[in-house]
This record gives sequence, C-alpha cells and structure tokens, in this order.
Amino acid sequence: MPSTKSLNTLAGCVFIFWWVAAVGAFSSSPNRNTISTSRRQLQTTTSFAAQKFNDVSSAQEVDGWTSLTDGGGVKLKVISSSSLPDAGAADKLDLKGKDVTVEYIGSIAARNWSAQDVIDCWLPDQGLSSLAPELFEAFDIDYKRLTNPNKFGIKFIKEGLGILKDAKQTTLFEAAQELKRSEESHMEGTVFDKNQFTFRPGKGQVIRAFDLAIAEMKVGQTVSVVARCDFAYGSKGLRVGGKDLVPPYATVQYDITLVEIK
Repeated sequence: MPSTKSLNTLAGCVFIFWWVAAVGAFSSSPNRNTISTSRRQLQTTTSFAAQKFNDVSSAQEVDGWTSLTDGGGVKLKVISSSSLPDAGAADKLDLKGKDVTVEYIGSIAARNWSAQDVIDCWLPDQGLSSLAPELFEAFDIDYKRLTNPNKFGIKFIKEGLGILKDAKQTTLFEAAQELKRSEESHMEGTVFDKNQFTFRPGKGQVIRAFDLAIAEMKVGQTVSVVARCDFAYGSKGLRVGGKDLVPPYATVQYDITLVEIK
C-alpha cells in the first residue's frame, strides 16, 4: 500500500498531542479530562500490554504447545511419538546437507492475533508512521478489534490513530475488512494441501515454519504446527492455478510426519 510520507512533517509536530488526547477520548477510564492524566493512562496501558506479551512469549509450553519462536509465531505440539526405538532427535546439525521426506496435511487455522501479532505481521505493510506500533499497542488493537467495523472504523482511524487523509483512512479500513472477508471465504479447518515430498532443510524450499518444525522432530514422529503468516505464506498468500488456496495474512496449520532422513 502507498506510503504517507507527505504527511510526516505535520504529523511529527502534532501527532504526540493527538495521540495523548485520543487515548483519553477512547479510554473507558472516567479520568480523561487532562493531557497529563491521559499520558499516565497511555504509559500504564502500554506497559501492561508489553508485560502481557512478554509473559506469553517467555512460556515455552502451554497446553502441550511449544513455541518455536520468541513471539509465538510458530507453535508445535506432538501428536504421536516415533515408534522407532533408535529414532534420534533430528537437530539442525544432523540435518545439514541431508534430505528429509515428510507426509503432511495443510489447513487454514484461526488467526487469533494479539495486538503484538497485528504489529508484527500486518501493520508493517500498511504504510503508516513510525508511531503506529505504539498506538496499536496502547489501544490493544488485536484481531477481533481490527476486524470489527464498529471499533476499527473511519472515526477511530481518524481521531484515534490521527490519520488525516480520507483516502488513507478508507484504505486502512478496507485492508482490515479484507482480513475478515478472507476468513469467511477460507474457513478455519479448510484443507488446502495434502502430500508427501522430499526437501533439504534450510534451503528456502519450504515455508519457515516447516524448517523450524523439522529441526525439532524425530523420524516416525507426527506433530501439529501452527504458523502465523510471517512464518508461512505472508502478505501474498498461496495462489495456484488462479485460485487462492491460502489467503493473504493467513495462519496455517500443518500436521507433519517425518518419514525419513537421508
């Protein structure tokens, strides 16, 4: 999407004031009549959101799911253990220069984005100012809020985020609504691929989540892997034969069995 560089000079002068005032206007707190109070609310909200994210990120295993990345962009859960008595861990050193064969089923998963997920994998493509991540964090704009037109509408985009151009307001709103439309056209659980194939890890032949998962597996083991879009098919999705198999920004799930290493 196009950049808003032409507004940077004006935004740099007035954006901080607008930011503080907006937080007061959209906050549920009754103490919102002064700039100093709003600033304290903003600092508290931002600190709490950052701490909440850090707590989640630092947890290595929750309900059987292990995070393979610092931000939780790829999570793995063991479905069935290897039946081979001598199956060793397929660590990164073991896989160097080797080919692996896998069987897999790929399906669409729920996005379930936190505000930090939105900041990490969607916001950078929207051409907003450098203050946008802080605003999204302060307002706790997660996936549910982002795709709710009553909460992330033109009024909020203008007054809350301080986006001045009508065209940019509309573009951002439509980009958020397109996420919702793609969720409806590619429902959670929809299988888009099922296959067996051989590849060499670390050579860019598969999505990043695949490489990360294989490095943690044993021959004969089956795991389920959930990957955020920046570790899967990104902002473009997966299009084959003129058909969108995976929409842009989709979270995907793979059930993978490591068949062989050679």
